[in-house]
Amino acid sequence: MNYLRRRQKAALHIFWLLILVMQPMQAVFATTSYESDGVAYEEGYIFVGESHINIACTHVYSDAVDESGNLPGVENVHYELVWTYDIGDQPGNPNRYIMKGNLFFVFGGLEPNDSNETTLHTSKEYIYSDGQGQHGVAVTKIHEIMENNPNIAHWNIISWHGAVQAAKTTDQSIPDYYVASYRNWIAYEFPEADVYFLSISTMTKFYRPARNPELLNEVLKESFPDNFLDYTEFYNQRYPQGMWDPNQRSDSLHWSSETYVELVTDIINEIQHRRGIAYAVTEVVNTLHTNENTVIYPVFNLFGAILSTRVDAGLPVYVTGVTKNGYLRIDLKGFIDSVHRADLSEDKEAV
Repeated sequence: MNYLRRRQKAALHIFWLLILVMQPMQAVFATTSYESDGVAYEEGYIFVGESHINIACTHVYSDAVDESGNLPGVENVHYELVWTYDIGDQPGNPNRYIMKGNLFFVFGGLEPNDSNETTLHTSKEYIYSDGQGQHGVAVTKIHEIMENNPNIAHWNIISWHGAVQAAKTTDQSIPDYYVASYRNWIAYEFPEADVYFLSISTMTKFYRPARNPELLNEVLKESFPDNFLDYTEFYNQRYPQGMWDPNQRSDSLHWSSETYVELVTDIINEIQHRRGIAYAVTEVVNTLHTNENTVIYPVFNLFGAILSTRVDAGLPVYVTGVTKNGYLRIDLKGFIDSVHRADLSEDKEAV
């Protein structure tokens, strides 16, 4: 299963990289179903974009969550991605992803036998909305997610689109197109949701030939000061060491799995802060012990399972708080971390 997952990720990475460098297109026959898991959530999160979402976040987060599908260190965030061949029995034939929980990534928008959408995905038409019912594939998919998940009370939509369009920007025409569509997102398409626009990471080598790649960020920031998430400093601090593979010269755009996890987790934390959602920690005082299953997650570097640490059994753990999603705030050898309650034991011998 891990081998198959690595093969899928590698294939998707190559495909989207070819699109981004504008090599000849070819159809990818895959579709995504967004299904409700039936759990009531106060908040839902939808991320939409290009290859940053498709080759990275969609799959990276299936590895970052714990066995229950919860994102460690983040309050009430659940993600599940399942690959199925129920509409095709061979790799390369029509296949389907099933996405559940309250964290969703708009994956591809590709329908079986519709090669036109491979081009649309990186175009500005992908996020189009005229405010009168006509809209692009991304908007259609966001509506589908929301309609299929009535169990989620409030939605937060984050657009990280424009990676290709920023490289093509020479004047106001492309930024103005985005502004007009995004205004319709806020006023017409998703009036009950909170909509955010994430800055494009234009410091990478991919944008060096571009004439004015930063203009899209600048116009979006000026037009939506309360909705624009400026992560320029975040990117700068991690470039180039946080790229997908700094030694692979063919990829000058994508970030490492750890960086994507850190980025999306930080965004969710920022949104929760804006929404007034705090980590619900009940103060407790107790001493438990690690067991053979104990995995420690850093509280202040919310990277999820990718940067988790497995420890020896039998270590005393001083518990200082407990959250609603089953994680404990602990003090282990002077470091404040978190661990799932099921991974600690009442006594030293219980392993």
